[in-house]
Amino acid sequence: KIQAQGAQTQTSPVGGSRRMLHAVQPRTTASPGRTDADGGIKAITASGPPLDFSFKELRSCAEIETEEPRSGTLRRAGEAAAGSDLASTNGALKTSAATMPQLRCVVRSVTTTVKLNNNMLETISSLPKALEVTMSNPLIHVQWLDLSFNQLVSVEPELLSFKNLKALYLHGNCIRSLPSTDRLRRLPKLLSLTLNGNPIEANKIYRTYIVGALPTLRSLDHTTITEDERLAATAWFKAHLQRVKKRREEKEFGDVEE
Repeated sequence: KIQAQGAQTQTSPVGGSRRMLHAVQPRTTASPGRTDADGGIKAITASGPPLDFSFKELRSCAEIETEEPRSGTLRRAGEAAAGSDLASTNGALKTSAATMPQLRCVVRSVTTTVKLNNNMLETISSLPKALEVTMSNPLIHVQWLDLSFNQLVSVEPELLSFKNLKALYLHGNCIRSLPSTDRLRRLPKLLSLTLNGNPIEANKIYRTYIVGALPTLRSLDHTTITEDERLAATAWFKAHLQRVKKRREEKEFGDVEE
């Protein structure tokens, strides 16, 4: 039974291991549609099982709209969007409230992890649209996205659609452009990133560049970023940008003279 006195912790298997996921504290003010006749209904959100499309030989993200996942639940046609599931449980809550009025909590399971690793994807341009079909509010809920061991050649701008992304796995792809990783700066909550096993890893400034370009990172390629490493990389990256700017200006000035 769920105790009303505080948030509970739930464990969820992700990537073959179990990790602790902390539930959201009950809201002090119930929003419209989240209150029954006897009082407010406090929602606790817990991460559900990952939506797992790994090892499916997918060539296009659009294929996940019809593919059956290894785990997780697909959003079926006509299914209500996330947030309305609380209303659907009101009847059960009212019934239990008669005997146990202190129970005003409901756990809402939300998919926060999507696994598309070990496929044959060359682009993820259609990923946001495909996930909108298969799950509720993916652009808000997805926090962990595994795209490792595909055939991606660039860090594509579509990744920026997932504003709450905390972990992004891109190792084992064909990414060659180091500057293309700069756009990940626009993911303010990104904490863990993997890019090892890509051609860019052979660049001698690879790790320094990534750590300096993405100051929010706490881990790169499954290795913790120390504070000393962060400070050194940040200083190097700042100087690098100044050098790039100077070279660009010199080139433009030379073109004008010609």
